[in-house]
Amino acid sequence: MNNKLKNNLIITISGMGMLLSTLDTGIINVALPFLEKEFQTSTSLTALSVIGYTMSLAIFILPFGYLSDRYGKLKMSLFGLILFGLGSILCGLANSIVSLIIFRIIQGVGAAALQATSAALITTLVDKKNVASALGILGIMIGLGPVLGPSIGGLFLSMNLWRLIFWINVPFAGVGLICNYILMKDINEQKHSGSFDIVGALFCAFTVISILVGFSLLSDRNYLILGFLLIIFGVFVARRLYVIELHSKAPLISFQMLNKNPKSWLYLLQTMIFGFASAMIFLLPPFVFEKIMHLNVGITGLLVLGAPAGLVIFSRISGKHNDGYRNSQFSFWGLTTIGISLIGLLAFNKQWPALFMTFFLFVYGIGGGLFQPANIAAIMQVGEKGNQGSMGSLQRMIQNIAIASGTAIGSTTINLLPGNLETSIKINWGVTLCLIIITIGFSIMFDIKNIKNKRTY
Repeated sequence: MNNKLKNNLIITISGMGMLLSTLDTGIINVALPFLEKEFQTSTSLTALSVIGYTMSLAIFILPFGYLSDRYGKLKMSLFGLILFGLGSILCGLANSIVSLIIFRIIQGVGAAALQATSAALITTLVDKKNVASALGILGIMIGLGPVLGPSIGGLFLSMNLWRLIFWINVPFAGVGLICNYILMKDINEQKHSGSFDIVGALFCAFTVISILVGFSLLSDRNYLILGFLLIIFGVFVARRLYVIELHSKAPLISFQMLNKNPKSWLYLLQTMIFGFASAMIFLLPPFVFEKIMHLNVGITGLLVLGAPAGLVIFSRISGKHNDGYRNSQFSFWGLTTIGISLIGLLAFNKQWPALFMTFFLFVYGIGGGLFQPANIAAIMQVGEKGNQGSMGSLQRMIQNIAIASGTAIGSTTINLLPGNLETSIKINWGVTLCLIIITIGFSIMFDIKNIKNKRTY
């Protein structure tokens, strides 16, 4: 097999896995009212089909990344494609809300295996000169999934074909399986032995469950205090996880390695803040267009495409022009551009033309396109050859938790100020802008410190 074909197959598997797993994070959201009526059940029970998927994805992503370093990324992505495809078929066949929830959990486990291996497949198997470009394509897939999900879901619902929301995944998973099988026959991956860190996996699961459930409860005033208590408990468990993993011989998360390169913590902070900002960008604009500017759903669907359009275009540009040694620069200018877009969104008012908001969303997409591939590359470079799966899964887990947290906080702010939607949206934009500014400040501090250290030596 020639190198060009090998690279294309790897990029296809990686991109397909990321697209499918992020697509299904949001594709069912638009279907919740329909499914509630279809299965004659409650809103809270129907919402478990979303929570179950998100929770299983977040819980299993780190263990799959860990296992992929020991048994091979291709084997783990093959397992993920099979499980995700099977889960999709079963979801489409579900005849009760309980069965749908169970099948969505299975689907989420498959999605965890796909996300855990996507970046690692590229950084370990793609030719070094093509890695930056391949990560740019991966950034496109990450950006497309959350946007295409609701659009595709809405289309199938309008035709009363809700089962196709899940079955549409099957042919794409099939293509991924074929590519995966071809590569496994030709590539002999380097594997790294080591025992599985069960204690670390359990503490990580408790951390994720506590934080995600806590944030999801914040939107309900009756459970506000319980939500805060669960988040605090999750942070406490995370602290214990850090201490345990620091002294583990085969840790699920190599904190010792992260501590050797302090800038790795900055990269992960950037990942978290970008995930939080992305949640706000996809959550809030529809409220502005529909509730404040009183535009119909069809026009809103077109106007919100500014962010994904910018993300797709500039992820490709970032991948082509970043040689792998300018990750910090691309990340910095990406975050700065995101900050500029948030200033524009914060200044926006309903008297302005709606296209102005689309323009600022496009500017956000430019920033995201510059930032995301560079950020992924920077985090993967922190890791060694033997733990690329662990590093990739850590990056995705943090971003997924940040997206879920941002969505919950944005929704909570809107629910707590029901009579003043415009103010609540401004508060969310303002909080996000402050977090971006703080992160940019940390980035500048690290760069100044590095310059001083170089002059000293």
